[in-house]
Amino acid sequence: MKTTKDNPAAFKKVLPVTLVRLIKKTLKMILNRRVIKARNFLTAEVLNYFARKGKSNQFYCNLCKEESSYFFHTSNEKRILRNSICPNCSSRKRHRGLFEEYKNILSDLGNPKILHFAPEPVFYKLFQSYNYVTADIELDDVDLKLNIQKIDCNSKSYKLILCNHVLEHVKDDKKAIDELERILQPSGILLITVPGDWTRDKIVEYSKADGNGHYRDYGLDFIEILKKKFTGVEVVDLYKYNDIYNYSIGLTPNHDLAFVCHKT
Repeated sequence: MKTTKDNPAAFKKVLPVTLVRLIKKTLKMILNRRVIKARNFLTAEVLNYFARKGKSNQFYCNLCKEESSYFFHTSNEKRILRNSICPNCSSRKRHRGLFEEYKNILSDLGNPKILHFAPEPVFYKLFQSYNYVTADIELDDVDLKLNIQKIDCNSKSYKLILCNHVLEHVKDDKKAIDELERILQPSGILLITVPGDWTRDKIVEYSKADGNGHYRDYGLDFIEILKKKFTGVEVVDLYKYNDIYNYSIGLTPNHDLAFVCHKT
């Protein structure tokens, strides 16, 4: 059974990688000819080892409300992402930034009916007083089992739709965007985040899903795709929320962009 508790940002503590697992995982990547990924993984874990030796608090997680001397670095074949994972609740950079953006949006929408695809448990408390519906095609602990490419909901059903790191897992993301627009109410908001390289003009499509289940890595032309469907698209760099507390919440400039889509 697959549940939201298996996903990032599930209020689970994150333990350091053991030396044995570090060696096994690195060797496995090398044997699978994923040398760059192995190099980045090893580098990130060495950095994590020294980061954990820090004495003074430098970071604050606005989701679990904990101060920490470090956030875990993480990596993939493309990059090493510094200060990403909160060791106390497993939230990533994007979750901590989105938390602030969600609060701002909710303050303007009154009491919206909300649909949240692939929901993260760290946000549940924020939405508990709203008409809040969770959805996913695979997870068993959601309110609705929905295929985002063919959503079994009436048109104009929701005032606020949240879609955080979902579209990259979908074969036909344009069909999914059409469906999201269809079920969004007039004057409603769809908030989308996707992984991408925001210094690159074009989306990179893959012939098949990569090791993370991604069918593409997004580029800036994603904005034009959204503008064809929505009357307004605001691009928010979540980094703007990084320094609103006494300590950094670990965000990176021009890394996590939120696309706030408006429908009239």
